[in-house]
Amino acid sequence: MTNVVARSAAPLKIGDRVTGQAEPGEIFSMITRQDQQIWVQNDDGKKGWLSVDSVVNLDQAAPIYEALIRRQPERAVHYERRAVMWSTRGDSAKAAADYDRAIQLGSKNANTYLNRGIHHAVNGRFPQAVADYDRAIRMGMTDGPIYVNRGVARYAMGDFEDAIADFDQAIAEGLTGFSIYVNRASAHLAAGNHDLAIDDLNEAIRLKPQQPDGYFERGRAWQQMDKLDQAVTDYSRAIELDDDFVPAYRGRGFVWFLKGQSEKAIADFDRWLQLQPESASAYNNRGFNLQRLGRYREALADFQRSSELAPQYLLAMQNTAWLLATCPDDEIRDAQAALKIARQAHQVSEGQSIGVVKAMAAAYAESGDFEQAIAWQTKVIEQLPEDQQADEQELLDLYRAEKPYRMD
Repeated sequence: MTNVVARSAAPLKIGDRVTGQAEPGEIFSMITRQDQQIWVQNDDGKKGWLSVDSVVNLDQAAPIYEALIRRQPERAVHYERRAVMWSTRGDSAKAAADYDRAIQLGSKNANTYLNRGIHHAVNGRFPQAVADYDRAIRMGMTDGPIYVNRGVARYAMGDFEDAIADFDQAIAEGLTGFSIYVNRASAHLAAGNHDLAIDDLNEAIRLKPQQPDGYFERGRAWQQMDKLDQAVTDYSRAIELDDDFVPAYRGRGFVWFLKGQSEKAIADFDRWLQLQPESASAYNNRGFNLQRLGRYREALADFQRSSELAPQYLLAMQNTAWLLATCPDDEIRDAQAALKIARQAHQVSEGQSIGVVKAMAAAYAESGDFEQAIAWQTKVIEQLPEDQQADEQELLDLYRAEKPYRMD
């Protein structure tokens, strides 16, 4: 449906009867066209016939709004309408600036707050988005979508119970489609309400049984609940419905890894790479499973390719350093290369990654600097809760005995 803008004041007609007046800059949806007349309607229900010459397409309306703003710079509606035009043209920054100006001028239009809130959310400013959605609701916007938008923003902020309340309200307002149940399920999962999440995903699948996303999301829920067989079943069903559905291969591959079935994991990550050959995560995940199978040279190649694709990808850097420091194959081990990569990873992580610190200790041990290996491994233990320290203490004892670690 094409949106058009009135060039100037023009009568809206039904037959010979004038039913209203189009304002300069007012936006309408064009429903149909007959010769030189178009049937239009706006969001407020104003409708009628306009002449083709009295309008322009919305994306070409900039000169109209510039002229209106020059004449009436304090009228908020001109900025609101121009913001819609900028959004249509894909210029979200200019749209946001016009929404800001309209609000500064005292806009009473709830849609202005809604649209600015969406802009904040798209740019990751979720608290500001929630504030704008709150204002739109106080101004009387109480339909389902506003609660969905606020719920999504609250979810992104980690306010899972508030997000659930918003999704509940959206459903109460009549939104009962596939997406709302998937959204609420995600919030339930994050809040630890596993059974409620499964209930919502069951409903989503009932509504769209041929939609792979529903099975993928339920597979993700089963995986989080440590019900790995059910997760595999749902991921597999998603793949049956769409053989190119990357998230399901990614999810199922990881579950195969959790189940200790690295060959199957590799097969899924192979398919992921067929579909997304530039995925750093896919190379890293495949590399880790190759390493578990003792295919060290292939694993190293995958870790290195992952780092080439994403030079700041911390997990790939950590895995590369660990393999170079601890590999049982003498031809692959390289203490100096391991130390170099571990130091780079430590800088990227700003010292906050226990895995990188552990790789650094192993690299120092492989280089023969056991004093440094002991110091770095001690840092690992200090950062872990007591019930997770036993394995790391064994490594520390090994370094104290001046022995480097070798992977099994």
